[in-house]
Amino acid sequence: MVQLGIHAVISIMVYLITIGLSFQAMKALRIEKFVRKGHTFEAQILILFIAIGLGFLVGQFIITLIDTSLQLSNFF
Repeated sequence: MVQLGIHAVISIMVYLITIGLSFQAMKALRIEKFVRKGHTFEAQILILFIAIGLGFLVGQFIITLIDTSLQLSNFF
């Protein structure tokens, strides 16, 4: 039971870190060029949603990689 709690806390931390890093990376892009004038709020929401999606995918990859590497001990 304790292992599930630790896994949940680590997963949440990985997701938050990767979403934060992807948000920082998304700020380097110029999404405003693809959005109509006067719709800056919508562009900011788009950047936020893309950052959440990208951060989730990267976090899922890292968590799966960690889980799979921990299961390798059962192989040997």
